[in-house]
Amino acid sequence: MNREEEDLSGRIRLFWVVFTALFAALAVLACVYSSLFGSIWNRPEGDPAETVTWFFDSIRIGNYPSAYSCLSDYVTLGLEQEPETPEARKIYDVLKKTYTWSLNGDCRVSGLEAVQPVSFRVLNIRRTEDAVAARASEIFEQETADKPVSEVYDENGAPLQTVTDRVYAMALEEALAHPDALCSETELEIKLQYVDGAWKIVTDRPLMAALVGGES
Repeated sequence: MNREEEDLSGRIRLFWVVFTALFAALAVLACVYSSLFGSIWNRPEGDPAETVTWFFDSIRIGNYPSAYSCLSDYVTLGLEQEPETPEARKIYDVLKKTYTWSLNGDCRVSGLEAVQPVSFRVLNIRRTEDAVAARASEIFEQETADKPVSEVYDENGAPLQTVTDRVYAMALEEALAHPDALCSETELEIKLQYVDGAWKIVTDRPLMAALVGGES
């Protein structure tokens, strides 16, 4: 990878490191312990799969309060927070539109705990990063081939910010125009607990990573 490509590819990584750090911080700060005294010790009622269905349907349409009501251990996951930069907001908007999910098999129930397999498809941030970097490198060569060096590089030999900004924006626009090619599918094992008379999802790293297009 050449210097220009490294600079361009690093942008998505930087945006997403900041965003996922915020995501994780909000989730940790919002963590609440399940009640130690309100557990129901008789036979659980209801279908855990219904909670999973409600959660993912709510996430898909952006109804975050409804989705968070399905969780046993968090009051928010920070998904309602928008990234700060325009580029990252574009990526996140497309990412949310690619959410696709389905129950993948029967729910396994054992006492007050359950596991529901789910297939979850979403924009893959690493794949997007690679696609934008590769396309940006091509555009950079095309856009600068006939230009004087002084209009492309600074005195230290680094590409001018104005040039890389324009190239990056073009590459990002092209990549996000065809998000299906940048999606990946993850098989999740959604864990649930029966708490206060209802089935609630226990969040874990694979679920949280999948929701922001990452890998656990």
